[in-house]
Amino acid sequence: MTTAAHEADPSAASSGAPAAGRLVHLGIGNFSRAHTLPYTADASTAEDTWRVTAFTGRSPAIAETLSAQRNRYGLVVREAGGDQVRLIDVIDAVHPADDLEALQRLLADPEVSVVTLTITEKGYAAGDDPAVSAPARLALALRARREAGVEEPIALVSCDNLPGNGEVLRAAVLSAADEQTRAWFDDHVDVVSTMVDRITPSASAEDQRIVEEATGFADHATVVTEPFTEWVVQDSFRGRRPAWERSGAQLVEDVEVHEKRKLRLLNGAHSLMAYAGQLAGHERVDQAIGDPGVRALVEALWADARATLPLPADELDAYTGALVERFENPRMADALDRIAADGSVKLTVRALPVITDRGGPDQAPGAVALVAAWTTFVTDRVATGTAFSDPQADAVAEAARIEDTPRRVQALLDVVLDGTAPQDLVDAVVAAEGTLPRA
Repeated sequence: MTTAAHEADPSAASSGAPAAGRLVHLGIGNFSRAHTLPYTADASTAEDTWRVTAFTGRSPAIAETLSAQRNRYGLVVREAGGDQVRLIDVIDAVHPADDLEALQRLLADPEVSVVTLTITEKGYAAGDDPAVSAPARLALALRARREAGVEEPIALVSCDNLPGNGEVLRAAVLSAADEQTRAWFDDHVDVVSTMVDRITPSASAEDQRIVEEATGFADHATVVTEPFTEWVVQDSFRGRRPAWERSGAQLVEDVEVHEKRKLRLLNGAHSLMAYAGQLAGHERVDQAIGDPGVRALVEALWADARATLPLPADELDAYTGALVERFENPRMADALDRIAADGSVKLTVRALPVITDRGGPDQAPGAVALVAAWTTFVTDRVATGTAFSDPQADAVAEAARIEDTPRRVQALLDVVLDGTAPQDLVDAVVAAEGTLPRA
């Protein structure tokens, strides 16, 4: 199946039809082209059209690639039974990140009412220098909007995968803004939090061939993604925005509970499969979820996590059902070893809060099993001299070498919890290590 996004009619304004909305996007990479931009393309109708001007991230290469093919690209949705292919044609222009003149000119235009960002978590901590920092470039462009006397509100929408991304964005932009823009900000700028979810692996030359075969379009900017997509958006816009809900986005008052749902159900299950699945001899997510022993651990984790989420049971049933379909898709071939990275950090948001909210380790055996799968996994890796990725890898490895099991678990949990691991958690993890499936 091949479709193309609606293309704006440049004569619309002169014919009396509503003018096309203009959205600016910062950080155009694989994820934005697989997630944010299709939502915006699908938001357009003949009466309410939207076009996008994009800016690159660290590398200007994608600007050159897209410009050479009139800013269209192919989206390959990798379903279990085959590929669905469509062309996305919602971008008018792509600029390199350092084109500050273009960004300032755009934001000084009242037609621009939304800026979306996918700049990665590191991008929000890049500092106050516009040469290297997207928030600093945005602060400079907002100054141009203020100085141009634009009164129409503008919304800044973070689409990066970090909790409270709107507040993080607000702080980063205001830190880089001048005093007058900071004073002007709240009356003219909405900062919107979102929760995003869609797996987007790298595309290959074969994927580009699939696009050309399906559409006749020679594409060098192909993106590949899974069928599942989710976008939960804080409904706090004062100005005009695309009707993203037309293609399934959820507009909600509070994004936080949806972030928590994703962290504890999706991300928690991913981590559990990454560790327990490899202990059981598997390499991919679809293999791990197909193992009855690993699947039982995932279900136990979900039972614990669901009890901490103030959401309707039918909504949680639908969500976990969709997760199983995603995990079982063999054509995504998501590698467990990739997901296993940075466990000492991920446990602090994916497992330990569930144990706390449930009232302790004895009330959260599924979440305890996730912690035990990590302690066992890193211990095995250290014992066999196999590399693993973790920001505290040296401390983890030192703890994992302790031969006495309770002392080893205590030391590993102290790395995660900054030396404050409680005895009941240590005891529960020691017991759970012996119940994990092994190859």
